[in-house]
Amino acid sequence: MRKTLLPSEKTSWTATVLLVVAGILFLYPFVWMFCSAFKDNKEIFKPLQLLPGVWNLDYYKQLFQGDLIPFWRVFANSVLVAFAQAVGTVFLTSLAGYVFAQHRFRFQGVLFVLTLMVIVLPQQALAIPLFSWLNELKMIDSTWGVILPGVVSGLGILYFTQVFRQIPRELVEASRLAGLSEFRVYWTLLPLCWSALLSFGLIQFILSWHEHLIPLLVLSTQEKQTLPLALASLFGSSLRFPFAVLMAASTITILPTAILFAVMHRRFKSSLSEVLPH
Repeated sequence: MRKTLLPSEKTSWTATVLLVVAGILFLYPFVWMFCSAFKDNKEIFKPLQLLPGVWNLDYYKQLFQGDLIPFWRVFANSVLVAFAQAVGTVFLTSLAGYVFAQHRFRFQGVLFVLTLMVIVLPQQALAIPLFSWLNELKMIDSTWGVILPGVVSGLGILYFTQVFRQIPRELVEASRLAGLSEFRVYWTLLPLCWSALLSFGLIQFILSWHEHLIPLLVLSTQEKQTLPLALASLFGSSLRFPFAVLMAASTITILPTAILFAVMHRRFKSSLSEVLPH
């Protein structure tokens, strides 16, 4: 006797098939990039050829030896910039979010609108004034010139405003009655927001890791460049350039953010479920 699927079962099967197809489509470019790190240029320019004819490790050796770019140096620069921006952004935006959530003060609405404008305004529109300010501060071709502009995040302020609104006001008042300063009250509440702090730190690390515009504006010395900027300088430099080296570097580039997300994805999900309205 033939079994008839219920509507809910049909929906589940349809969703499963669509997710599998979407997963294959999203995964294929990454698999192709990984395999292309072992190909010569002729094979790379055949996009439908997935596997290399010979698995050649010479391109990874060229990358690690620094024949084309000082790979480990620019990799370390990217780690430093991304980590510093993540820590700085989490600290500043969580502090601002606490103030917006737990205090009432003059021009609060105006400042909140300005925060929204920081999110809406394209980063490219700020390129020229940002370069002028950094030049006045003598931060051109400096790592700090890349780190400091990135610690300002309107999205982070909105995020942590919502986070601190979830904390019972009784806890805040109890801390104040105990004689703590406002900064100590904020510091005391941070353990209650640990998942949110880690989650937004992960988001900021990923955004900073892939940032291209600000390093392009600020950095000129190759040894001070970040990894995305160094890789962009290689692309299209010559048709005789082994593009497998670029593919190898790109494969390694995604590893830090992928590993961080794999380690922290549960905290990330729980944090979003707490912050976002149900």
